[in-house]
Amino acid sequence: MNLKMIFSILMGLNLGVIFMNIPPAMDGLMLLYGVSYARISILLSALLWFHALMQVPAGTMTDRFGTKRTLVASLLFMSFGNVLPAFLPNFELAILGRVVTGIGTGLSVSSTMKLVALHAPGGRIGMYQSFFGGFFSLGSIISYLVIPHLAASGWQWIYILPGLLSLPLLAMIPALRLGPDASNAFSSLDLGRVLRLREGWLLGLCHALSFGSMLNLGNWVPSLMAEISKEGMAIGFAWGGALVMLTSGVGRLSGGFLLMRSSPFKVVTGSLAILSALFLGLFLIHSPMLALGLALLASWFASINFGAIFHLAAKATASDSYATLFGFINFLANLGAILFTLIFGFIKDGTGSFTWGFFILALLALATFALNAKALRIK
Repeated sequence: MNLKMIFSILMGLNLGVIFMNIPPAMDGLMLLYGVSYARISILLSALLWFHALMQVPAGTMTDRFGTKRTLVASLLFMSFGNVLPAFLPNFELAILGRVVTGIGTGLSVSSTMKLVALHAPGGRIGMYQSFFGGFFSLGSIISYLVIPHLAASGWQWIYILPGLLSLPLLAMIPALRLGPDASNAFSSLDLGRVLRLREGWLLGLCHALSFGSMLNLGNWVPSLMAEISKEGMAIGFAWGGALVMLTSGVGRLSGGFLLMRSSPFKVVTGSLAILSALFLGLFLIHSPMLALGLALLASWFASINFGAIFHLAAKATASDSYATLFGFINFLANLGAILFTLIFGFIKDGTGSFTWGFFILALLALATFALNAKALRIK
């Protein structure tokens, strides 16, 4: 494994910490800022909005300005955006910091995936992309395990830790020896063609349901377990969120092996059907440990289709449109994560329970399964 692939794995780890630094300390931040579940969901989703909006333009910027420059910009944005909220206990400042961070994470995904595509040893692009995605989940686990302890020494550490983690990666970039011509490996792409591609919308819905639900399981499972148990605060169940993200990482990696025995179409549609049943179970069950078990299964099934979705996407278009199609599918996935985050926060405030959010996810998973089983023609 060369230094560039080590860098990509560390970037995945860094992104995982950044995406999940808020949920492990959510109770403390709600008290600090004096906000409700609905308002804290706005803080959670602020990063996701701008991460999603950056997906397509980030690909264009990476191709135009080069991988090295885009990586540097992404790390600077992520470091500054994370440290900014640590200066004052101000909710609006925290949202601004998450917005800046989201711009950086959006740039980092595009540039890191291109780095892997250009430099994966032996042409094993898919394997190293899986490592990149899998270590995202490992980084999320680090947040759940470390941040609650750091937060006990001061709420500022919730933001300082992810801000500091970007600095070693920034220091590594000169050693990567990325040439200025790296951006010439991909041709310019036609976004209009991608927007007219039915398969792009269908696969985007699949990824939105899978990635969005997986991320929200990580966000809300500790709070769900605290609600069901009727004792303690969500921070006491942070280990549940860590298990969810660990399961997701294993799911993404194992999904590649599953494709050796099953078609991508079956993996995608089958996972959606099972997710619908699991979300219905989370709506009905009132035992914290059974809820955790269902959440872990849901996280695994929401993650095994990662490679299958992008395999089908590659079959749906010409090679000169790969990057734009992938960016569009990622945009829809992040849009789903945003909407589900807001839904869960507002439903908790409106009904007093997170469980109705899983009922909505069950219906959406069933509808997405039916739509793809009927309309998706890629096998």
